[in-house]
Amino acid sequence: MSRKDAFTFICRLAAEFTICCFAGWVYEILLYLLMYGYYQERGVLQLPLLPIYGFGGLALLALFRKKKDWAWVFFGSILLTTVLELLCSYLLEWIFGESLWDYSHWWLDFEGRISLPSSLIFGVMSLLLIKGLDPMMQKFQEKSPAWLVRGLGMLCILVLLGDAVFTFFVR
Repeated sequence: MSRKDAFTFICRLAAEFTICCFAGWVYEILLYLLMYGYYQERGVLQLPLLPIYGFGGLALLALFRKKKDWAWVFFGSILLTTVLELLCSYLLEWIFGESLWDYSHWWLDFEGRISLPSSLIFGVMSLLLIKGLDPMMQKFQEKSPAWLVRGLGMLCILVLLGDAVFTFFVR
């Protein structure tokens, strides 16, 4: 892979990361609306983006992008996202000094940090990412001029970095 192709691929990943961040925010907003009947702002950034979903999405893409078997992707992603969610719950609680989510009222939870229903939901979301979004982004990258893919990827990177700097250092 040439340097230009590698850079274009990285920019595509940046766009997928951003889409996963936004999809995670939408999921959590809808979850609160459906379960509790009210809107609750989610996340730590100013924009409607949850980076934990972006990092999880990139991990899923790295491990399952080339897997053809839907069952393998579904169950493997359940295992991966559940372990990541558990580890992130401890890390984020240590960083922010508070628990950012609570599954204690969900069926088959562990310390309110993970639960079977949330793990199944993440399995479905992972299938949508691996079998839906990633192939669409691949086609977009193939059919679009490289400058467009690179520009969108760089825009995503700049927006995320700008929001993070503003949130954690300026505000």
